[in-house]
Amino acid sequence: MEHDRWMHRCLELARRGAGQVAPNPLVGAVLVQGEVVLAEGWHRRFGGPHAEVECLRAFGDGPVPEDAVMVVSLEPCSHHGKTPPCADLLVERGVKRVVIGQRDPFAEVAGRGVERLRAAGVQVTEGVLERECRWTNRRFNTRHEQGRPYVVLKWASTSDGLLDKHPREQRGVQRISGPEAHLLVHRWRAVEQAVLVGSRTVVNDDPALTVRLVEGRDPLRVVLDRDARTPDSSRAFDGSRDTLLFTAAPRPSLPVEQYIVPLVQEPLSAVLGELHRRGIASVLVEGGATLLKAFLSAGLWDEARVFTAPVHFAHGTPAPRMERDAVWSGPVGADRLDLFVNGRSSPDELPEPWHW
Repeated sequence: MEHDRWMHRCLELARRGAGQVAPNPLVGAVLVQGEVVLAEGWHRRFGGPHAEVECLRAFGDGPVPEDAVMVVSLEPCSHHGKTPPCADLLVERGVKRVVIGQRDPFAEVAGRGVERLRAAGVQVTEGVLERECRWTNRRFNTRHEQGRPYVVLKWASTSDGLLDKHPREQRGVQRISGPEAHLLVHRWRAVEQAVLVGSRTVVNDDPALTVRLVEGRDPLRVVLDRDARTPDSSRAFDGSRDTLLFTAAPRPSLPVEQYIVPLVQEPLSAVLGELHRRGIASVLVEGGATLLKAFLSAGLWDEARVFTAPVHFAHGTPAPRMERDAVWSGPVGADRLDLFVNGRSSPDELPEPWHW
């Protein structure tokens, strides 16, 4: 319990890197002496210094006190990647005590950082707030432990359980949720590395699938359309952002990258496999109904984030129905947001949706 306070601070710092460090992990570090914080740091951008390096830089070049403790949310790395090994740096700087939230699942580390520290005489404490640390790095963990991107499903439903209204009068997004939810979705797009939709969503809504309401990088736009239903003029194919089209036959008229998935092949595994091969750690699936239900039916999902709005359509496409209880529920403007988690534990206290 004595280290929980500082590990909570590490996780607060780690989340500042959301949308900037993927596919690397979110990591925060705090150097403390008793009740005094000597320095803090976090992994700020992909390819940049790791949290421990940032923390020790903030501390300065002087000797680290003998009784100081380095608290870090993820095991210090032990290999030469884009940066030198953090475990070696801690030893060189004379850090005598290290507290770790979770071990690194990356095969090049996976306990070797702890071994390096202990071999040098460093006292290592592991597993502090491990559930919270694993939740913060659930995308990174899934990528290395399951060999696929972390899958987040998102949809908005009316109070009578519909995704859209029939008949449609024109092509374009039928807004269900309110402006606060709309803003939050753009934040989520900025955090995940890819956003995926099916052909019917492109045909009906013509979404841009970009980040516009918040600052952040655009995700890779991914469209699954093996029947060539989507018009060439769709905004997802406008060439302004990177787009990957999964199709059964090449479409030379489109200025986007294409990946061939024959009609006889199961598409979801092909999509997730190719995204994993490209180093994509997470994907936000925004619809439509057929695609969402396919992920749910196959069990190939990790989170479902469901808005329910106080509007009534009467006729339209039924929304997916969840067969489990939400682990988090709360208001977002006039809407309700429910978070469902598949097959893994989540912390008892989750951060607000802005930090998911």
